[in-house]
Amino acid sequence: MAHLPDKEYTEQLRKRLRDFAAEQDMELPTPDTRSAFWSYRLEDHPTVDVQAGEQLQSMHIAAAYTEAQNSIVDDTLRYLEGTPGGKALGELHLWDANVQKALKLDRDTGTALAYDAWGALSQRYAATTETEALFFMAELNPGTVAYQTESRQLRQDGKLDVINFMYPPPMEKYADLAPETQELLASQAVRAQVHTFGYDENNPKYTPLTKAGHLDLEQLKSLPTPEAQRAAVLEVCARVAAMDGPARAADVEKYVEEIKVLRPDHEVALPSAPDLTWAAEAREKPQPMASTHGVYLPGVEVNAKVAAQPSKPLEAAPQAVAGMHFLPGVTVKPVPATTAPALTEPAPTQAPPAPERAHGTGLAE
Repeated sequence: MAHLPDKEYTEQLRKRLRDFAAEQDMELPTPDTRSAFWSYRLEDHPTVDVQAGEQLQSMHIAAAYTEAQNSIVDDTLRYLEGTPGGKALGELHLWDANVQKALKLDRDTGTALAYDAWGALSQRYAATTETEALFFMAELNPGTVAYQTESRQLRQDGKLDVINFMYPPPMEKYADLAPETQELLASQAVRAQVHTFGYDENNPKYTPLTKAGHLDLEQLKSLPTPEAQRAAVLEVCARVAAMDGPARAADVEKYVEEIKVLRPDHEVALPSAPDLTWAAEAREKPQPMASTHGVYLPGVEVNAKVAAQPSKPLEAAPQAVAGMHFLPGVTVKPVPATTAPALTEPAPTQAPPAPERAHGTGLAE
């Protein structure tokens, strides 16, 4: 393809990488195998000594937890980079600056192609998830594949109830809300649909789903009653459910009916026709967003075999979250934080993490 004009060359390379991702084995090892998902990093854990300049990547924790569980019973859990397809794509070293240079790509274009290939594989990974999806993140960030592709794929397949967050929710964000609202925002179902991050419609990572799932916390805090706050949260859930398509039509109806009871004079705003059209087209031809996936990096040590622990939903009220503890059988070692290298230097083996922070006191069992 080297003789092709730059734009056509890049598009052909993107297509070949996506075709390669589509050919990889992403099937579940057993019908009962659970799936781990991750995003960004964990900070402020009381039993992990993270020094200045070090980072604790969620990727490492997801991998270590998977290995600890599988050391007890084979194929109990999987994580993307450890699947046959993830290993095959990792062997292409798409994040490596030297590989990108050899492919005659500048840093931005090469990174975009790596994002796209890993995003395509992530979509298939989510589509084959059945029993439980363990999300190693505190909340969904709209600029990540976890929100735009993986959780969306699970929801539109009617699997909202298999999503389980392994980090406590960011309760400090909800401090000024009614206790009932805090408890609602800490529930698994709401965490799997809404986000509280600001966004820019001119950002290339923006999609109509970004807008549909946005919960404005300042606006929510201004509402005078717990009932009004609950209605506002459910309205965001209704918008997301509408974007998810036919599998969630009953959820849309359920949310709207409850909102009408809570706020009889309020007009529920669901997604516009153009936004619903985008969602329908995306279900037919998924367009993965930036992926933070890559090859498993060192920085964790599995040091014990412990009994497998079933995941427990974080449905408890906020005050119960503080008692949660870290992963059994896993010692986590922070790794030095790195900055994006110049094109001529070796690249990191995973995409540079975005600045989302997963504050919390521990993980769910």
